[in-house]
Amino acid sequence: MRAFSVSDKGPVRKENQDYAEAVVLRAPRAAVLLVCDGMGGANSGALASALAAAAYLERLKGLLRGSKKSAVLAPLWMHDACAAANEAVYSRASSEPANEGMGTTLVSAVIVGHRAEIINVGDSRAYLIRDKALEQITRDHSVVADLVARGEITREQALHHPNRNLITRAVGVEEGVESDLFSLHLRRGDRLLLCSDGLSNTLSEDELLSLSGSARSAKKACHALMRRALEKGARDNVSAAIAIF
Repeated sequence: MRAFSVSDKGPVRKENQDYAEAVVLRAPRAAVLLVCDGMGGANSGALASALAAAAYLERLKGLLRGSKKSAVLAPLWMHDACAAANEAVYSRASSEPANEGMGTTLVSAVIVGHRAEIINVGDSRAYLIRDKALEQITRDHSVVADLVARGEITREQALHHPNRNLITRAVGVEEGVESDLFSLHLRRGDRLLLCSDGLSNTLSEDELLSLSGSARSAKKACHALMRRALEKGARDNVSAAIAIF
């Protein structure tokens, strides 16, 4: 199993408020992917994503390394780690007026054996690339995603909707957090792509598939996606994490 991640502030933003991580563990043999997209004034967005990532990874890696039942318990542990991330951000925001209201998206994948568990809060996404096809696994927690689900606008209209950047769930903005969990059975050659909306809003699904599906390594795939997003003038921070099974 190979995994890699990249993150860049992009050609427009002055600061990178994203966080991306790809970790391969030896015992148990597992991979953890994580992408967070922070929000908040001044430096609060970067702080929120960093706090959430640190708390999430610390809790999750500790649980994974301490049990022989990782494949079975991973979903519960991911919920627990997401709650820890929420507590870390909410506590800091509540105690510091300058950071009030800060929060972050979170999407993560844990691969153990042939199973992949994916958790998400917000509009950072997880995609499965299999048999030369791209499938979005997560569902955006956003205003436009809800409009599309209700049939009020099309997916094409959502790309240019004035409220396309408004999310309906985030880590750290409330005392509790609601996350969604998805389970996949992986096949040899499958690829998982996790990304912030800076990537998914800049590149088409055809570009995501072509660039992440044809590269020989996770590292080359991440760099290919980043290069294209920067060439196209991404108007937000850009992050991606990829695992090749």
